[in-house]
Amino acid sequence: MIRFPSLLSAVLALFLLVGCGSEVVLTGTVKDTYTQKPIREVNITIGEVSLKTDAQGKYRTPQWKAEDKLQAKAPGYATKSIGLEKFAKERQASVPATVTLNLDLRPNTLKGLVTDAYTEEPLAGVQIVAKQPNLPLTATSILSSTTDKEGKYTLKNVPEKFALSLSLPDYVASEVNLRRKTAYNAALRPATLSGLITNRYNDAPIANATVQVLSTTTKTNKKGFYRLENVPEDAKVVKIEADGFAPLTQELEKSAKLDANLRPDTLKGTLKDMVSGKPISFATIIATQKLTSTAVGFVRIDGQATGQFTLTGLPEGGFVQVLAPGYRKAVIEVKAGSALTNEIKLKPFVAKALYAKTSVVAYFPKKLREFLDQIDRTELNALVVDLKSDNMVDLGLIYYQSNVPLIKELKTSKDLMDVKALLAETRKRDIYTIARIHIFAHDNLLAETKPEWAAQNLRGCKPNANRRCNGKIFYADWDIAWLDPWNRNVWDYNIQLGVEAAQLGFDEVQFDYIRFPNDAKDIEALQLSKSVDYKTNPQPLYENIATFMAQAHDTINKVGAFFSVDVFGYASWTPQANIGQNMQLMAEHADYICPMVYPSHYDLHELGFTNSAAHPFEIVSESLRRGQKMVMNKRARQRPWLQDFTLIWMPKPLIVRYGVPEVRAQIDATDSYKGNAGWALWNSDNEYTFAALKPAPARP
Repeated sequence: MIRFPSLLSAVLALFLLVGCGSEVVLTGTVKDTYTQKPIREVNITIGEVSLKTDAQGKYRTPQWKAEDKLQAKAPGYATKSIGLEKFAKERQASVPATVTLNLDLRPNTLKGLVTDAYTEEPLAGVQIVAKQPNLPLTATSILSSTTDKEGKYTLKNVPEKFALSLSLPDYVASEVNLRRKTAYNAALRPATLSGLITNRYNDAPIANATVQVLSTTTKTNKKGFYRLENVPEDAKVVKIEADGFAPLTQELEKSAKLDANLRPDTLKGTLKDMVSGKPISFATIIATQKLTSTAVGFVRIDGQATGQFTLTGLPEGGFVQVLAPGYRKAVIEVKAGSALTNEIKLKPFVAKALYAKTSVVAYFPKKLREFLDQIDRTELNALVVDLKSDNMVDLGLIYYQSNVPLIKELKTSKDLMDVKALLAETRKRDIYTIARIHIFAHDNLLAETKPEWAAQNLRGCKPNANRRCNGKIFYADWDIAWLDPWNRNVWDYNIQLGVEAAQLGFDEVQFDYIRFPNDAKDIEALQLSKSVDYKTNPQPLYENIATFMAQAHDTINKVGAFFSVDVFGYASWTPQANIGQNMQLMAEHADYICPMVYPSHYDLHELGFTNSAAHPFEIVSESLRRGQKMVMNKRARQRPWLQDFTLIWMPKPLIVRYGVPEVRAQIDATDSYKGNAGWALWNSDNEYTFAALKPAPARP
């Protein structure tokens, strides 16, 4: 009975405490939901009571009632409200009276900086959009902002998870999924590339240039400006091309701006005769980095009445070389930053040549010097030199140490004549040089070294002192082996030799024996890699020779040398089906065609004469006249081989001894021919009738 009044008094006291709300303390800590760090300066409102969290994020107040609501607000955080009624029980149990209410506030503000990915400069005006995932696009599901001039932005009321997109014209848009983020900096990559394209030499703008990055292209405007949109991120280089300029490939650096200057690499010009001033219609124009290097730019004009040409591919430094039949080669140096003349004048040239065989050049220096002196003293101005031996003892051997890989492999050359010394001497004397090369005949060495490249004899081959055979090689009369004109290996072997000759410094490369075989008693035993029927279908033979010539002509011209071929004298009268020589076709693929118009080699009663050999002027004149019809309006000019020997393989009464009158008559016939491109004297023993020659003309 004594304890009841005491218990009643305690309950009554507790009731009075709750009722007045002034003795139980409400306390707690406010933390960041993401970091769990305390938040200072949070505004706490409980009924009409307001307070703030301290530096440790704590608050404390005795002034609260069960029916109150606690509201917590802080900049950058979502406001939070909690009813206190449920905490009344804790209050009743508190002795002393303390109720703890800890809070987490979720950040709802995103701040950041947006910069240019290349320059790292801040970007103003970037559209920032946050969208809550899995919600339809509505005004309430999208939050947006824009970066200021410092590239900064603030997004308020963002949810815990959201998709953030950033966009700005001329930049690649970015989108990222964020969770529990209060700060996000971004760098936008420029999506465009723009700049100015100009001429390197004069800074003039280049219009209509193509600018390409991967598959994305654009063109420059009239002022040389371009703008390339949607530049791929994985692009490494930009390519710039414009007509008349060398293409430029440049690495793409981290920049939205790229100016470039292009080097002019095109020469538009006109070729003219230095004497008459008339345009030149047939020519090859090449650009080389060195005088003897292969062309990096090449153009050929054929029948161009105005003489105009456009040469692309000019190097920054090098040479332009012009090869026009009937003219000396023109060489113009190309210097960086210097403009080239648009009009090139060529000096007319009529070659008057002497032939020197390998043995003379290699073993008889006195005789060679006599030849050079005669060229200086007389109307002669050119020298034809064999590169391969025409002597039976080593027929086909190349008489200098060749560096052509194939020739070195086959070991078909020897260091017997000093070609470089010879060319140095001829240059000093201003003598035009021609490298003569036997192609399908008079090259026993190649045939016997590579018998699979040779024509075959169905009856087999019987060796003798001049025939090594090495298989069923076909040998014609005088033990001359024949190579197969269809075999492209033979083509390549000789073209490579011709290229080397040009690079050594010869002005011209001349192919002889560029025909099919016909000079054999057992010609019916001849077998080639392709069958031939010249009697009913000679066209394949003609086309084969023409195709070979086209390849050789193009290749040899590209290293700065003229290209010529020798043909039978009768080939200037009519196509020779049995040997595949058709001057009409051949004239399209050579600079000079050299018919061997030896009067002694024509039919005995040609042109109605009793003996054609006794009429050198008439035979040569008629051959050139007929030949001109064959080459009319085509590239090649005629330059005949003239007879300076006596053909003794004739019945004695028919032998015509050739001396000064006969040699001079042929020269006069050639010189009187309109369109004359010169002549060359032939004597297989190199014994010439120098008395038939006129003195050297006075030099200017």
